[in-house]
Amino acid sequence: MSTATLATEAETRNRLIGVMLAAGGAGLFSLKGVVIKLAYAEGMGVSQLLTLRMAFALPAYLAIGVFAYMRAKQKPTLKLYAAAAGLGVMSYYFSSWINFEGLKYVSAQLERLILYIYPTMVAILSFFFLKQTITRRHIFALVLAYAGVAILFGAEIGHQGPNAVLGGGLIFAGALIYAVYVTFSKGVISKMGSALFTAFGMSAASLAFLAQSGVEMAFAPLPTVTANGLWLSLVLASICTVIPSFMIAEAIGRIGPGPTSAVGGVGPVVAARAVRLGAHRCDGADDPRRVVAGPSATRSTARYGLAVG
Repeated sequence: MSTATLATEAETRNRLIGVMLAAGGAGLFSLKGVVIKLAYAEGMGVSQLLTLRMAFALPAYLAIGVFAYMRAKQKPTLKLYAAAAGLGVMSYYFSSWINFEGLKYVSAQLERLILYIYPTMVAILSFFFLKQTITRRHIFALVLAYAGVAILFGAEIGHQGPNAVLGGGLIFAGALIYAVYVTFSKGVISKMGSALFTAFGMSAASLAFLAQSGVEMAFAPLPTVTANGLWLSLVLASICTVIPSFMIAEAIGRIGPGPTSAVGGVGPVVAARAVRLGAHRCDGADDPRRVVAGPSATRSTARYGLAVG
């Protein structure tokens, strides 16, 4: 077997692993909106839920970060640590806060649909900043994605009223911030490694949340959390945050930001299934427009994935 054939097979295997990691990470991330809605039903607020999420997640990030640092053959520079911290705080502090606020006004299904048009945002950012081309297939994917969101947005206004505009706008802003993270993280990941990058960036975001919570508690104590609220916070921290954050970072390192975000189109499908299982508590009951909107947006990401593949 020739060296070229071995190299091709290795590249194919690497890409397949990257796609599987991206799909798995997107699927787990997509459950976040459903868990948050269930936590809100338990009487938890945004600040309280975010604080518990990151408090549960921080020990895991610190432990993995120390292990990754000890195994690193070449220690990252302070500039790389600063970049990882900045990207982590931007994506998992600011973006998460905006996203959690938006979920007070819209369904978990619309939240996932808006978030998973971020491949189109990544394509546009990559065009302007990374000099990557946008093809006709990309443009067609853009049209499909935004058509799906527009259809479902109409359904949300019928259910939620004018607040759907505020909630949708907040979630769109959070998705844009996350798209910036996905676009610009590959360069840092390639130098630090995905495990150390994720652990350090997420630890920085966790500390920012805990610092904010400490300031808030100095003026007013947080309300009592129910047992179900604690369990939901733990699920949010582990299954919907720690595990998928490492999967997505590794996928970006293997296949790049564009394909990683494109594969994320499985997210709305997973969210839709989860919403149907708990529709009575997640404000996500079936609506004819949702049936049309979901396939439109997810099909667009599939087409985008083919375009960048």
